[in-house]
Amino acid sequence: MSTTVEIAYNLIAPIFLMVGAVMLLDRRLHIDPRPLSKLVVYLFTPCMVLDGIARSDLTGSETGQLVLVALAVSLLVALAAWIVARAARLERHLVSVFVLSVMVINAGNYGIPLNRFAFGEAGEARALIFFVITVALSNTFGVFLASSGTVSTRRALRNVFSVPLPYAVVAGFALNGANGTVPLPLERALSVMGQAAIPAMLTVLGLQLSRAKFNGNHLWPVLMAAGMRLIVSPLIAVPLVALLDMDGVTRQVSLVQAAMPTAVVGGVLATEFGGNEDAQFITSVILLSTALSLLTLSVLLSLVMA
Repeated sequence: MSTTVEIAYNLIAPIFLMVGAVMLLDRRLHIDPRPLSKLVVYLFTPCMVLDGIARSDLTGSETGQLVLVALAVSLLVALAAWIVARAARLERHLVSVFVLSVMVINAGNYGIPLNRFAFGEAGEARALIFFVITVALSNTFGVFLASSGTVSTRRALRNVFSVPLPYAVVAGFALNGANGTVPLPLERALSVMGQAAIPAMLTVLGLQLSRAKFNGNHLWPVLMAAGMRLIVSPLIAVPLVALLDMDGVTRQVSLVQAAMPTAVVGGVLATEFGGNEDAQFITSVILLSTALSLLTLSVLLSLVMA
């Protein structure tokens, strides 16, 4: 049985070391994260998703279970956050950003490498499916929350389909289902570029966090949002995985992904579509939830890996 300290040391500490090294380097060199971020979104991640799904041993039922859990957890925790925000009588303009900070899950540049470290290639393949669903929600419902209704449904959907990720998912499942093969040069190119995704994701995360600043003006709402993201969200996932009769690595990955901290994309959305105070609030939640996840994820992993 793995202890909490062993898990923190062996699985989570390497991620924090890599992210921390990037943060320190950025303080000295002031690296622009945008070019690398574009490579992650438009090249490395689609290659990883396509290659990972095409090679995976996922069954149709497992894929369906992961999709349902990712959707249900994201939407139910968003509903719970809205209820808490209204009960706490938060300022009207903070309600939407509070819900957004709880809903967006860092299932990509934190969740995917963590699940790979914990559960190997099988864990990474399942984490990819969960990640794809959270990306779709971030680019639709997340945009609506950040903009408080100023963006049309057509524009939100266009954001989803303007990146290659959905097409990589479809191509991956098509190859997997047909047991298809691709020419060896293309197969090797996809594999190598896919392997670049995780270090690139962690680099982008470090660059983004190095620019984030904690704002204590709304300390209690920030604490509540971080608590809901790290604790309430996986508690919502527990009955869902039981209801769907999930087991093995699929169950473990679903619970771990549900417990990831707030995604940096939440700050991007708040900056793009909200106000300055909204961006400061969600940035504070990102920093706090990421720091606290060292403890919460260590405890959760020790339970699901027992």
